[in-house]
Amino acid sequence: MKLYSIQIRQTTPEENLKKVINFLEKVEENSLVLLPEMWYSGFDYENLEEHAQKTPEVLEVLKKISKEKSLTLCGTLPEKGTEGILNTAFLIEDGRVIGKRSKIKLFPIFDEDKYFIPGKENKVFETKLGKAGILICFEIRFTDLIMNFWRERPDVVLVPAQWGYARRKHFETLCRARAIELQAYLLASNTWGEYLGTRFAGHSGIYSPWGEVLAFSEKGDTLLAADYDKDYIEEVRRTLPIKPSF
Repeated sequence: MKLYSIQIRQTTPEENLKKVINFLEKVEENSLVLLPEMWYSGFDYENLEEHAQKTPEVLEVLKKISKEKSLTLCGTLPEKGTEGILNTAFLIEDGRVIGKRSKIKLFPIFDEDKYFIPGKENKVFETKLGKAGILICFEIRFTDLIMNFWRERPDVVLVPAQWGYARRKHFETLCRARAIELQAYLLASNTWGEYLGTRFAGHSGIYSPWGEVLAFSEKGDTLLAADYDKDYIEEVRRTLPIKPSF
């Protein structure tokens, strides 16, 4: 089974969707694919309401591809809630949404707290690959969210992101550290280049449960790939048993 992380430079929503579809056409069947945070529209606050209205339509496109190729897909889109708009990671498997989780830790420097309402739950989901946890961009910095993962022990951690260039080394370091401490595969999918006045870092990657860099891209529209081995997760956890005291 393959793991994939998609890295794109954002332009228009229509072009972003085309890029993602083109990459999804190239992946192997029965694989897991991670898309960036807000990959369809970016943080286009001026038109956020309109983008949120388009989300069901965009999800239908992803569900169709997921069903055709038996894929597990994840990425975030704006979702209309009863109290406002959420930045929601949708987990799609074999053509249906099997789970979703909205961003809890909103990034104040990016004014996310002014345009989104925070999510409330940090869930771990059952997928064909095993358990999957999701940390949306800024959330990777917060140990309280990581502690919940210690209780659930996900096999894969998904990090859809729109991470700024100035903090690119933080992104690399945190991704690798979370893979090591959780002893899980970690996929990071970021955008790159300048969009809406912000320069994004790229630096997407796939990391092993031992912290090895299996695939990495500093910049450029890229489809990163690595093999998934559930037995290796168990081997790492047997070799170096880690039992939190909480």
